Amino acid sequence: MWVSIGIRLTEASFSLSNQSLEFDTMNYSIQKFQNALSDAERQVLQLCLQEAMQAVPDDAVPWYLGDAASPKGYLKPEHAKVLLSLRQDWLTEPQGLRWDTPEKTPASRSLALAKLAAELSDLGHVTGWRNEKFSYWPDTTILANGHPVEPTNKLAAAFEMERAAYRFFGLRAHAVHVNGFTEDGYMWCGRRSMAKATDPGMLDNMAAGGLTVGESLQSCGVREMAEEAGLSEALALSAVAQGQVTTCRAVPRGWHYETLWVYNLLMPADVKPVNQDGEVAEFSLLSPQQVVRAIAEKQMTVDAACVVAHAVLHACGLQEVEQNGAVVQRPL
Repeated sequence: MWVSIGIRLTEASFSLSNQSLEFDTMNYSIQKFQNALSDAERQVLQLCLQEAMQAVPDDAVPWYLGDAASPKGYLKPEHAKVLLSLRQDWLTEPQGLRWDTPEKTPASRSLALAKLAAELSDLGHVTGWRNEKFSYWPDTTILANGHPVEPTNKLAAAFEMERAAYRFFGLRAHAVHVNGFTEDGYMWCGRRSMAKATDPGMLDNMAAGGLTVGESLQSCGVREMAEEAGLSEALALSAVAQGQVTTCRAVPRGWHYETLWVYNLLMPADVKPVNQDGEVAEFSLLSPQQVVRAIAEKQMTVDAACVVAHAVLHACGLQEVEQNGAVVQRPL
């Protein structure tokens, strides 16, 4: 397992004493980052978390799956009209739209949604097709006491769907984001390729990626650190889990709703991230002030900024920042 705040043995066969040392050094690094900030700079990070979850637009159309009493997603009004024009099994109700397959099974839903998403793509309503599927877990499955729990194959998904269509349907997705800290309290940040469909050219965390069907948080993070930053599996497995932060907001393509699983990695002084998959244009080693300035000037993606804020403000018990029920660092 990846190193968690509770400190578990990793698949990289680190000893418990080495893990404890890595954890202490990581916390010291993040504390140096936090201590270097002024009160005004800390407030920039606090504002990120306070604004992470935006209100659903008044004109958004909720849609319900099967007999569910709570909506699974939110549609732009024009998207709702598109669905009603393409399919007769999307039913109009006073509170929104309702849909399911006759079989009411994950397999039948996944098949129907695959055909629908492909048609939406052909018509130009869904862009940036990835040929990657996300599992969708309803809040009744993924939440425990109001907090997201770790998504695994042991949790029953309601369906699978092409990730590019998630914003169209306003569904909650999951992603792993990794902050790369150095021992002196600096942070490695990547700049997204100009070819990216979302937020091209903006600063991002050192590595980040969506949780695709069949992946664990660990395998997703290890894969992204290899593809985006060229890091070895042994180094990637030393990443430290720090809970999650959920973001949601209206975007041109629909409703963005994502739970970001936060990991911190202590980068050795002799290791520099090198992109392998063409999704990162460059990496920069930034001071705490440079990172916060990039956030304040909207040069960093909203999600990446929230991940940085979560890591820095929650680390070492320095500051408890409540963000709509976000899980903070677990105790040792």
